[in-house]
Amino acid sequence: MDFKTTKRDLEAAFTSIVSTVDDASLPDEATVNRFARLAARMHQQADEAWVGEAEDFSHLAGQLLNAVKKGDVESCVMLVESLQDAQSFCHRTFRE
Repeated sequence: MDFKTTKRDLEAAFTSIVSTVDDASLPDEATVNRFARLAARMHQQADEAWVGEAEDFSHLAGQLLNAVKKGDVESCVMLVESLQDAQSFCHRTFRE
């Protein structure tokens, strides 16, 4: 899977997760699992300039998956907010 496809699929999964969490509901585990896998792939494909940010994002995605598996809605909300902050920072700093 090329970088653009990974990024597109990652953004689609994240949009779905954010929408669910905004409704104070637990995201679907399969969607979050796909999101975490895509975040890990993004980290593998990352440019050296932003590989650290990609690693942090991937780590947060893994924590989100663990929170979903535990049924912890409160942690999911906080982790999604952290992921949104990380995404905004990365895009603001490195997007070409």
